[in-house]
Amino acid sequence: MKSERFNLRMTSKEKTAIAARAKRANRPISEYMIDTALNRRIVVIDSLPEMVSQVKAIGRNLNQLTILCNMGKLQVINLNEFEETLADIHSQLRKLTEVL
Repeated sequence: MKSERFNLRMTSKEKTAIAARAKRANRPISEYMIDTALNRRIVVIDSLPEMVSQVKAIGRNLNQLTILCNMGKLQVINLNEFEETLADIHSQLRKLTEVL
């Protein structure tokens, strides 16, 4: 439980810049400032929501294909596009983890 307060003065411009950075990091201003002051690493991955969206879309498509296969409406499926997309996402995630 946090019980201590720390007050400081800053310019309006500094406050705006800090608030913008905290927002970009998806953190409350107080947590952002504590992390920064304690030299904790703050990593913002802009492309992550897009990758999560792609993986969800692939999952939905695979579920639909599975249903159609189970119903006997599909016999053969070409999954090359799925494989390429997943390989691309995997490559992007590897690059991100190498940076971290």
